[in-house]
Amino acid sequence: MTDAEANIENGSATLTELTPPESGDWVGVGAAALPVEAAWRWAILPSCGGIVTFCGTVRDHSDGRPGVTGLEYEAYVEQVAPRLTRVATAARERWEEIGRLVLLHRVGRLEVGEVSVVVVASTPHRPEAFEAARFCIDAVKHTVPIWKRETWSGGTDWILCSNELDAIGNDQESVR
Repeated sequence: MTDAEANIENGSATLTELTPPESGDWVGVGAAALPVEAAWRWAILPSCGGIVTFCGTVRDHSDGRPGVTGLEYEAYVEQVAPRLTRVATAARERWEEIGRLVLLHRVGRLEVGEVSVVVVASTPHRPEAFEAARFCIDAVKHTVPIWKRETWSGGTDWILCSNELDAIGNDQESVR
């Protein structure tokens, strides 16, 4: 059992539901496999002809670290959903035509190939869907308090995934 899973099990942290809401944006953090197909299907609206789905997966290498075998994600769980909501709000301020947004992140131990983050954006046209999805994944990586421990052939090490916890600036460059 990972530290994140233990904190959830003993009640010191709670995960959000990884089921679609009745309305609003679908944001959440969970220890189970992320519902990629359900997220994509939920984003379908009659008024939206462009849907972009981005999935971040665990890869077998990192900068200067060949042979990555897995990652363990931990989060300041109580702050993840509020910060994901801030990212969704910022995206909606930039692209008012967004139909639906999905921002989901996983915690716990993940193996190579598993999905760690899902972003889905639906808009009437494809350019805005691509732009909104790109903005959202960049903002999530820079503003949501999530850490990962990489395990590779040479050892293990923790990495802070977010580095501008309070910044969701007025332009996309502020989150890159």
